[in-house]
Amino acid sequence: MSPNPTILLVTGAFHVDSAMDILGGRLQEAGYNTRSLGLKTVNNPGLTPNDDATLLEKDLLFPLIEEQGKDVVLYLHSYAGFPGSVAINGYSKQHRSATGKPGGIVGLIYQSAFIPKEGDTLIKMIGGSYAPWQSPDEKTGLIGVIDPKKVFYADVPDPLATVASNQVYNQSLVSFNTPSGPVYYTDKAYNGRRVYIHTELDQALPPFAQDQYVADSGVSWDVKKLKSSHSPFLSEPTTFSTLVEQVVKGFETLA
Repeated sequence: MSPNPTILLVTGAFHVDSAMDILGGRLQEAGYNTRSLGLKTVNNPGLTPNDDATLLEKDLLFPLIEEQGKDVVLYLHSYAGFPGSVAINGYSKQHRSATGKPGGIVGLIYQSAFIPKEGDTLIKMIGGSYAPWQSPDEKTGLIGVIDPKKVFYADVPDPLATVASNQVYNQSLVSFNTPSGPVYYTDKAYNGRRVYIHTELDQALPPFAQDQYVADSGVSWDVKKLKSSHSPFLSEPTTFSTLVEQVVKGFETLA
């Protein structure tokens, strides 16, 4: 295994890739290459988690792993658990090594993330109806956030919280209602390589829901708990980047 796997940072709903700039910068300072990805369902009505999974596979997983033979760690924030759980099919380091191929996913990090099962929808996993802070618009086919500073950045200091709030966009409405395809975090290749970062002060994805997703997944996770709201990569970037770095080093020590 490469001593420094590339860390892929995938944003959640309503966000673009620049949301990961601070975290990516801290990890690069620690010696890791990083790549960030914003998803296609942001500000694009009619697109689904399937489109996001295709984007993740086409733009990051295939070129880095299949073409360049790199080891990678996949970090999925919030909604990114939907497309990420699908896109990883066939990319585990263990499976690729067994067929004589270099590179692969050496570990999964889900942060305040959905852990879907095949057939699950986002709307189902948030309780069957839109959250009070969400504003769906059937005419535009988009859903917005009423108070992003409160929902996503409650513990992020200003002016950063205001800047981040101004970079929150609408999300495809249909992305909330499209069933997930087959999921692959359940693969035995990821046993001991699944980490869930649980944010205990989260106002977007309640802590009890995060606990339930882990319990319902049917597989084991190493759960790390933070006294943070939904965006620790902004509220406490030094602490959070150190945690991610420690998790990645833990993956590297595994056979």
